[in-house]
Amino acid sequence: MLTKQTKVTAIFNLVVGASMALMWLMFYVTDSIPELETAPYDIAMHLIAEGITAGLLIASGVLLLKQCKKALFIYFIAYGALLYSIVNSSGYFLDPFDVAMTAMFLILIIASTILTVIMIRKALKTD
Repeated sequence: MLTKQTKVTAIFNLVVGASMALMWLMFYVTDSIPELETAPYDIAMHLIAEGITAGLLIASGVLLLKQCKKALFIYFIAYGALLYSIVNSSGYFLDPFDVAMTAMFLILIIASTILTVIMIRKALKTD
């Protein structure tokens, strides 16, 4: 049976994963990634990491909703990548102190941490 916490976590993963992909697509379409000219290899590797993170989040969301046995495994990999991505990306917006983006990353860190604790408890109960 799909618990409310698992469903919330799955939907959060789907929304965050899709949002990451759409955000970078929007930045690219609006020519808002100056690093493509100034640091192309650095930003390429960053975009690959963000793409993998988004894909893992979407996959874990789908697998959690389908109650797949491998869902928690993919979930924890996705959240490790997400937490790294959030902390790493926060610095980009802290320098100019972009309040809206900094607040968004803070909310993501808090929500991700809470959901991770919930999923750790779930994993410990099933073992």
